[in-house]
Formats: sequence, structure tokens, C-alpha cells
Amino acid sequence: MDIDRYEQTVRKHKDRVFSYAGWILRDREEARDVSQEVLVKLWHNRSKVREEAAKSWLLKTTHHLCIDRIRRRKVRGEVSSEEQVIPEVDPGPTPERLFRSGETGDAIASALDKLAAADRAIVLLREVQGLPYDEIAETLALPLGTVKAKLHRARERLRRDLTVAGVAP
Repeated sequence: MDIDRYEQTVRKHKDRVFSYAGWILRDREEARDVSQEVLVKLWHNRSKVREEAAKSWLLKTTHHLCIDRIRRRKVRGEVSSEEQVIPEVDPGPTPERLFRSGETGDAIASALDKLAAADRAIVLLREVQGLPYDEIAETLALPLGTVKAKLHRARERLRRDLTVAGVAP
């Protein structure tokens, strides 16, 4: 990947990386730090990352760095992710921004918060980031069947929580 392609890749995926980090970490500043770290790692690995695999590589790297940060929080006894604010990514009409608007968005965010972090990651990678099952499995280093089963159970929990909240899924 040459410099021009690196820059194109960064422009194309930087918001996706920040959004995913923000949802997992639930802290805007940490999401910025992770996003920057991911893009630096991409720069250092630009000769190894194929252009067509960049999105998956970026999300996988983002996921691992976020998990590392969450583990460090637990060791340090820092504020849990549930107490942090969901970062607003940009003012554009992204799918995330659209579903976050209004009461429906609040109900969805609340239902997502109730999911375990691993289940939330799978839902976000599939429903917000639009990754196919095999890329989610690769990103999270899980068997494909596990991803499908966890996604199914997470969707059922979301459906149940949204129904209780008065939102028709």
C-alpha cells in the first residue's frame, strides 16, 4: 500500500474505526486515542495489509486495542464502560446517527448497553459496520458458528428489551 492508497484508506475508514471504538469503549477521548493508534499501526503495516482487506484489518485491530483498554481499566479500577457517554461520531446521517436520534435511538442504545461487551461487539460489527459473518468471525477470532449463535441470541435479547421499552423492532 503506497502513501496515496494509505491516505485513501484512512479517509474511507477513519470514521468507522472511531465509531466502533466509541461504542466499545463508551469514551470519546479513549476512542480518539485508539483510532489514532490503529491508523499508526496501519502505517507501520502498510506493506503487509492488502487494500481489499483493510476494513477487516482495521476493525480487528480496533477491537483488540479496545479490549486491551478495557482490561487496563479493570486493573486500575477505572470507571466502567456503562458509566461513560456514547461519543457522537460526526454530524452526517450515518446509520449510527440515525438510529441514535429520538426516543427510539435512546431505547436502542439502552438495549445495546445491556448486552455483554462481546455480544455488543458482534451486533455492532454486523448491524452498524455491515460486516459479513466470516469477517466478524475473523475480526473477533471466533468460529463462524459461534458468531451466528451469539448474534442470534443478542438479537433476541435486543428484540425482547425493545418490546418491553415499547419500541417495535
